[in-house]
Amino acid sequence: MINYRLVLILLLLVQVSLAQSNNLTGSPYSLFGLGVESNSNTGINSGMGRTGFALESLETINLYNPASFAWLQRDRVVLDFGMYTEIQNVSSDDSDEVRFASNFSNVALASSLSSKSVAALSLIPSTNVGYALIGVETNIEGSSEQFSSNIVGSGGLNELRLDYAYKVLKNLSVGVKSSYLFGSIEENESIITDQSLLAISEDNYYNAFRWGLGLQYKIFKDYNLGFVANFPTTLKGKRDTFIQKSTSSTFTILEETTDETIDDFELPLELGFGISKRFKQLLLTADYSFKSWSSTDQFDTLGDYVDQNIFSFGAEYTIDSESYKYWKRVNFRAGLNYNSGYLEIDDTRVSSFDASVGIGLPISKRGRSLLNISYTLGNRGTTDSFLVEENYNTLNINLTLTDIWFQKKKYN
Repeated sequence: MINYRLVLILLLLVQVSLAQSNNLTGSPYSLFGLGVESNSNTGINSGMGRTGFALESLETINLYNPASFAWLQRDRVVLDFGMYTEIQNVSSDDSDEVRFASNFSNVALASSLSSKSVAALSLIPSTNVGYALIGVETNIEGSSEQFSSNIVGSGGLNELRLDYAYKVLKNLSVGVKSSYLFGSIEENESIITDQSLLAISEDNYYNAFRWGLGLQYKIFKDYNLGFVANFPTTLKGKRDTFIQKSTSSTFTILEETTDETIDDFELPLELGFGISKRFKQLLLTADYSFKSWSSTDQFDTLGDYVDQNIFSFGAEYTIDSESYKYWKRVNFRAGLNYNSGYLEIDDTRVSSFDASVGIGLPISKRGRSLLNISYTLGNRGTTDSFLVEENYNTLNINLTLTDIWFQKKKYN
């Protein structure tokens, strides 16, 4: 097999030709673990710096806190779905490269069950994998001959999630969520020598259930507090492997295995706190979340897992959501997000910082349904210690459809 220290250096230098760039559909850091965290968000959150712990779901869907659904208006049904597109410029000390990625961001449905309870069902990407190492040159032991390797990885995890929220008091709501995490990560490696081609295909499958809870509490009239906890869980893994060797005259299957048990992947305890304040037309929100990676047994050959801290700030401005004039009902949003990251490579954190702007365009007369568009400009990583720096541009487009169901018609 390949020398992983060499792979790391070559990965971080990112010396890939434009002819091969169409295989690169994600961050080079998705080589680690189960991939990079997805940028998936519902319409309002992506334009407000990915905040949401203390935001209510009055007529929208907020997946950051399951307790938020309790504030959904009675007889209201909300459908939110969308996609995102990301363009990345990946830089090292001596090269630059442009990458493109696109995926659906979410599909979610929420419906009030009574005046105090709401249920929601959603499907969202959890992690993304998309990397390629092309032309990795390695010496054959005991010989001056070299072989060349091409390694391509793809896939990621998805989250199928059920939320239930209940309004305990006039100013207090609680929520629970049950998630099923599932997905696969595929890695294909081709090893080329002067006389043969060795092709190795590995499909790694993971799945687990995960539980979480949330609280939201209204202080006075215009302040909201939010708390979220996602409990640790263990992703169970299976692997299918297929290895074949080809020469100019022969084709041989060297190995074919299915459902081989592989190492579990540990997800940590996650805690989040948030506060929001409304000033007439202006809504401000701030979140902090902590992920205790150091308490897990998780490790990676190429880096260390460290505790993760995320700080987020968001704002939304609406002139008059009840106005009959269109532009007075438009939502204008902005936000900032700092993520310390959970990977430490060569004593250097892979952190990220981004800024976002967004707009919510009413598509119904009273402004309940919205076309949400947001743009995020961000930076991840550094060129220090052989790492790479990513400058990414992300466009999120979500459609939030709100309607009133189950009401009995009244006749005079």
